[in-house]
Amino acid sequence: MPLVSIIVICHNQAPFIWDCLDSVLHQDYSDYELIIIDNGSEDGGAEKIQDWVWVNDLQNQVKTVLYPKAINYCAAFNEALRKTQGAYIIDLSGDDLLLPGHLSQSVETLSSQPRAAVCSSNAYLISETNEIKSTFFPVDREGDILGRVPEGNIYLEVIRRYIVCTPTMVFDAEVLKQHGGYDEKLVYEDFDIISQLARKYHFAFSPHIGIKKRIHRHSYSRQQYQRYQSKMLPSTLMVCKKIAVMNKSKKERKALIYRCMHEAKHALASGNRDSGLGFLKVAEALGAHGFVFRLFQFWSHSKVDVSWLYQILKRH
Repeated sequence: MPLVSIIVICHNQAPFIWDCLDSVLHQDYSDYELIIIDNGSEDGGAEKIQDWVWVNDLQNQVKTVLYPKAINYCAAFNEALRKTQGAYIIDLSGDDLLLPGHLSQSVETLSSQPRAAVCSSNAYLISETNEIKSTFFPVDREGDILGRVPEGNIYLEVIRRYIVCTPTMVFDAEVLKQHGGYDEKLVYEDFDIISQLARKYHFAFSPHIGIKKRIHRHSYSRQQYQRYQSKMLPSTLMVCKKIAVMNKSKKERKALIYRCMHEAKHALASGNRDSGLGFLKVAEALGAHGFVFRLFQFWSHSKVDVSWLYQILKRH
C-alpha cells in the first residue's frame, strides 16, 4: 500500500489535539507516517503533543517539530512537506478529526484516477463539544450527497465560490512538491493551492464522510472577515490577482469578477476598506460595470460603517 504522509499543525488547539492525534491512530490504513508541528502555541499545545507521543510510545515513529514562536502557516507546512516520504499528503488541522476509513477510501479513489492531483470528500461539521451540526455537502436520508460534487475540471467553479471541502483533501505528493507546496507570501493556503492545481489537473471525489471539521469561535476560517483588521483578506486579494493571470476565457473572467464582487461586499461590510477597494480595482480591470459595481464603488469611498451590524448578523 502506498505510504501516506499526515502533517498535523497545531496552533493554540490544546483542548482538541489529543482527539485529533488519536483519530490518526484509529485509521484502518496502516501505511502512514505522522509529522506533528506545534506552531508556537501559547495554550500548552506543545506539552500536550509531547505527552501524547510519550503515552503512546511513539518517540521513534513520529516526527515532531515544536516552534517556540508562531511562524507563517504555509512556511511551517512546507518545512514539514520537505521531510515527507509518502506518495500522498494530508494537511490535518489540530482541531479536526479523521474518520477511520478516510485514508483507505481516498487513496483508492485517487490512485484510480491518474489525471487527478487531489481527492476530496464530505465532512461532518462539529461543535467544540463534538456535537455533529451538519455535513459540508447536504445529504439525503440514505446519506447520498445532494447536488454536484467537485470532481473533474473544477477550475471555473473554484474561482467563483468555495466548492471543495478543504480539510478532506488528499494530495498527490509528487504534484504538490513539484508545485513548491504552499505560497509562503500568503497567510492561508486553501484558495490558492486549489485554484493553482485546478488550473492544471483534475480533482477526484470520494462520497464518503472522511473528516469531522470542528467549527468554533477561534477557528481560523472565522477570521476571514474580522472587523477592521482581517489578516486573510489581503491574501485572498493576492490569490484573485494570480487567478486573473491564469485565466484563459471570458467565462473564467466573469467568474473572477463575481468572486471579487463577493469579497468586496464582505470586506466593505466588515470595515476592511482597503481590501474592498483592492477587489473592486481587480473587478474593474476585468471589465466589471453596472449598477451594483457603481454602488460598491460609492460605498468604498463613503464613510458609511456598517461593520457593527455585520458582526451581529454573522453571529446569527
